[in-house]
Amino acid sequence: MPTTPTTDTSPTTVWTPERIRALGTVTTVPIAASIFGLSRSVAYDLIHTGRFPVPVLRFGRRYRIPVAAILAALHIRATDAPPPGRLDPSPDPRVDQPHEIRSGPTAAPPHPHARS
Repeated sequence: MPTTPTTDTSPTTVWTPERIRALGTVTTVPIAASIFGLSRSVAYDLIHTGRFPVPVLRFGRRYRIPVAAILAALHIRATDAPPPGRLDPSPDPRVDQPHEIRSGPTAAPPHPHARS
């Protein structure tokens, strides 16, 4: 894996989550277009009409695309860290074995206005 971000935007480029994250904070329109499978001209057309799939930053005549926005649009976490929360089995066996949950008598008490 390269140590510096790649600027390869050829149609055969495979954009993995790791390669996208390695781009840094922002990237160029041609690279963002390649990630989304768009041509450079279509990407600029979408930017000019306000329909590019992620927010676009403009600095004078230059455009930059936030990498975090690209990752979010693709439903990829910004880091390799596991999502928060437990992924291991619960220490409480009742969660996976509801038949072991004891909640008292199974019969409902008689209704107060019921006729015998």
